[in-house]
Amino acid sequence: MSGMDADIPSRITEMIRDRLSVDVPAADTDLIESGLLDSLALVMLIAAIEETFACELPLEVFDIECFRSVERIFQFMHSSGILEARGS
Repeated sequence: MSGMDADIPSRITEMIRDRLSVDVPAADTDLIESGLLDSLALVMLIAAIEETFACELPLEVFDIECFRSVERIFQFMHSSGILEARGS
């Protein structure tokens, strides 16, 4: 993880707090299993990620597993090339 990428998980956590009013206890907390996110909040989360990071998530390969935690969201964004495309 590059120095610029290291800041992304904290930015995701802040975005979830600010946009969804959800405090994420840790980057590996399962947001769905813990009840912090429901299906509507998940849709709002996807929209917030796209707006915050000025990207379009490749939802044609959507897998809810990619959005279970801040760590998994970061990994999904990284593996999808979103972070490289925008110069994170």
